[in-house]
Amino acid sequence: MHESTITARQQQGSFKESAQETTEKVEPARKKNGEKIVIGFSQRRVAGSDWYTNLIRGAEAEAKKHDVELIVLDAQGDVAKQVSGVEDLIAQGVDAVIMNPQDPSGIIPATNKLAQKNIPLVAVNSNLDAKANPVSFVSDDPRDTGYKAGWELAKAASEKFGDRVIKAAMISGYPKELVSQYRRNGMISGWTDFMLEKYGKSNLELVAERFGNWVPDKALPEMQDIATSHPDLQVVFCMSDVMLPGIFTALNNTGLSDKTIIGSIDGTKEAIRKISDPKSGLVVTVSNDPRVQGADAVKIAINVVQGEKIPSLHYITNPVINRENAEKMYDPGSSY
Repeated sequence: MHESTITARQQQGSFKESAQETTEKVEPARKKNGEKIVIGFSQRRVAGSDWYTNLIRGAEAEAKKHDVELIVLDAQGDVAKQVSGVEDLIAQGVDAVIMNPQDPSGIIPATNKLAQKNIPLVAVNSNLDAKANPVSFVSDDPRDTGYKAGWELAKAASEKFGDRVIKAAMISGYPKELVSQYRRNGMISGWTDFMLEKYGKSNLELVAERFGNWVPDKALPEMQDIATSHPDLQVVFCMSDVMLPGIFTALNNTGLSDKTIIGSIDGTKEAIRKISDPKSGLVVTVSNDPRVQGADAVKIAINVVQGEKIPSLHYITNPVINRENAEKMYDPGSSY
């Protein structure tokens, strides 16, 4: 049913182009018996995150384009609620399920029931435990995205601080979450590789890693606590642009706004605008467009229902956005 190949969007990861395509005439996607395709989307949480909102928006736009019914359920950050939600989708007779899991292994009871009913599972954004056995996983490449952010942040730190020891902190998503671990490892690797090539030594003193749960109101107190304990902090690794407002507020509250530089991930419109402002402290973000992820997950779910070959792993493009190209990359009309 599927093949073990890694694919990526070779074109620029622009949702604007994808959105324009929705005006083109597209034949409705149907099952082999001619019936309408019904896809369930189990989303880990929506409230508080523009990224999650746009993930759903991208999926809904793609489903509408192909005249596919998309049933979206919000687990509200509760694993038990996500499990029961998947059971509801099964009861409604969906043909496939797209899942952004709250917990990679905690959701296994639900994925087991999908397997028992032969309902294909497409994971999106967050990795699942291998036991869940999704037919495909749609995401950015979290290690590579993290690596690019770490490399660019190290480059900016080298220009600002030279080769002396740099005190840094990291604001991650959730503890033990695979995507957080992969991004963390990528960021540290990118930083280290740059510094080894530049100076032949590692100069990073990572004083803390805290977890902002991918939302600004959780990131704020964690960042503020770190900044208060380490008033000589120089660098912040941020795993998502969504958490940046909390980080900016915390650094401003502790008087570190003009003393620290920040590297992040996601490529939101607001983050790109901030990069263009030298006073913001944000020096890089790496694109991870949720609308593209949502749209591509729906495409793959349609294909698997129709019996077509699909990639077991599908990465979207993740271009770097820094002060050299931020003005060009900024789209004031973007919903994201």
